[in-house]
Amino acid sequence: MKKLACTVLFIALAGCASQHKTDSQIYQEANAFYVTQLPAGQNSVSLPSVKIPSHGLLADNLAIAAGGDANVTPLRNALSAARAAGDKGFLIIGSQNGALDVAVIRNAVDSQDLSGMTILYSGDLGKSDAIRSAVEKANGEFQFIR
Repeated sequence: MKKLACTVLFIALAGCASQHKTDSQIYQEANAFYVTQLPAGQNSVSLPSVKIPSHGLLADNLAIAAGGDANVTPLRNALSAARAAGDKGFLIIGSQNGALDVAVIRNAVDSQDLSGMTILYSGDLGKSDAIRSAVEKANGEFQFIR
C-alpha cells in the first residue's frame, strides 16, 4: 500500500515539475505559424496579442459566473483596434483555466465582425472547439497553437 501511495505521489509531483512554455515561446511559435499563412510577397508581419490572466480558482470561477468579467473588455478593445489597424492575425494566450478562456473569448467576440482575421489561441486543447465556435460565429478563422 505504501508503494502505491509513493508511486501516486511521485507521478503527481513529476507532473507539477513539468515545463510549460513561456509566453515568449508561445508568441514565437504563433508568429512562425502565422508567417506561413501570409500571402506571397507580404513582408511585414503584425501579430498583436492578449493574455487572459488567471487569478486563482475562486476568482476565476467568479469571473466565469460573471461571463468573463473585467477580462472581456481589454480583449474586445484589442480585437477592435487590431481590426481597425488592418491586422489579419491576433494571438490569444489562454489562462490556466480553460473555462475562463471560453467565457472571456465568447463574450469578447460576441457582436464583432472578425471576417478576414485569423485568431490564434494557445491554451486548453479541450476548450478549443468552444472557442473555435465563438470565433467562427464572428466570421473569423481559428487556429489552435500548442
